[in-house]
Amino acid sequence: MINNLLKNNFHILICFLSILSIYIGFFLDENITIGPKLDWEHALAGSNEFQKNFKYTLLNYDKALADAGAGTRISPIYLIIIFILKKILIDVDLVRFFLMNIIILNQLFFYKSLRLVFKENINKKYLLILSCILYLSPSFRSNAVWPESAMLGLLFFLISTYFFLKFKVYGKIKYSFLNILFLAIASYIRPSFCLFGIFFYYEFLVYFFKNRNFLKNIFCITLLNLFLAFPAYYYIFILDIFFIEAGGLSSNYFNKIPIITSIIIFHMLPILIYKKFNLDLNFKYDLGLFLIIILSLTLIIENFNYNINFSGGGIILHASNYLLGNNILLFICYPALMYFLIKISIFKSYNNLILILILLMMTPQYHIFHKYYDPLVIILCFTVFNLEIKYDFFQKKRYLFILYSFYILYYFVHYINYLIESNA
Repeated sequence: MINNLLKNNFHILICFLSILSIYIGFFLDENITIGPKLDWEHALAGSNEFQKNFKYTLLNYDKALADAGAGTRISPIYLIIIFILKKILIDVDLVRFFLMNIIILNQLFFYKSLRLVFKENINKKYLLILSCILYLSPSFRSNAVWPESAMLGLLFFLISTYFFLKFKVYGKIKYSFLNILFLAIASYIRPSFCLFGIFFYYEFLVYFFKNRNFLKNIFCITLLNLFLAFPAYYYIFILDIFFIEAGGLSSNYFNKIPIITSIIIFHMLPILIYKKFNLDLNFKYDLGLFLIIILSLTLIIENFNYNINFSGGGIILHASNYLLGNNILLFICYPALMYFLIKISIFKSYNNLILILILLMMTPQYHIFHKYYDPLVIILCFTVFNLEIKYDFFQKKRYLFILYSFYILYYFVHYINYLIESNA
């Protein structure tokens, strides 16, 4: 009887234990990726400036925080949220706990989005299990326990994606409006999410072009986008409060391209295994592609100057420096990593290309962390990327097992690194 009960409700058990693990992590002050606790304390210091003088801090955000030693590229909206919650809840740990519970809702909207994508012939139990993969993400866990704008912004981005998927299923324009609204909220919390507006706008443009009332619908969504974007434009460019450059910007894409590519493909590895690393293999075309990639590698080697002592850089770059004391492993892996990135970009259609370009552009600063792409990349793989993930991913349970094994191993690597850094 107990065996049958577990067999019929294993998905609920996995979900319950996954959520429970986050609460345990909260009470243990889990900080496995090391940075989130410091980021939270820095955000608190910034929110304190709003408490001292709200109007001055808002209208002089970059200068006020820099003068207080709390300069940050985090959106003022996020710090205002913390400021308001501190006013209401008083205790800082209660603020953390409240925000963590909000961030946990990411899994709910990931699950709801999966149900729209895989709405036929797939047992919803497996979709629930898949959505719980978020709780194995080191970045998601640590940045939920020590709330960070990336994960709160991710929630509203996921809600936005959910309404985009509803639009694709039902074709009702109200869902496009809701998509734009929640993407705007995500962008005000985490500005990098605004780039996804390019992808969604393109998708709406293509859809409306094939249907009636093209000009009317495009006018409406364009006007809504402009209306919601105007306060940010006015704040940053008219009032000249360019807080995004705090901490330093970098235009050296000879650093960014190999590092970001390595992070994206790393998180796509379980999907590539499912695809058997075959994304429309074409020997003649792929040979020419490899030659171009090898040529680009020579430029990257000559101009690459990322300093991992400033933190960030991705797991492959860190593994290379830890094992070999240099960047050679990243350079060796680069041709294969870039090959798969390009193949994903043009797989079946060019819609993926827009998403890949967004992922490459969404980190303007020097420091490049996994938290910017984890768990965002795996969420995109199952929702808006066209990778032809089909019923067999769930039918053949080994693929879910591979996905879970990958994230467990990834978590374990972070845990080992945490122990090393803590005892250094």
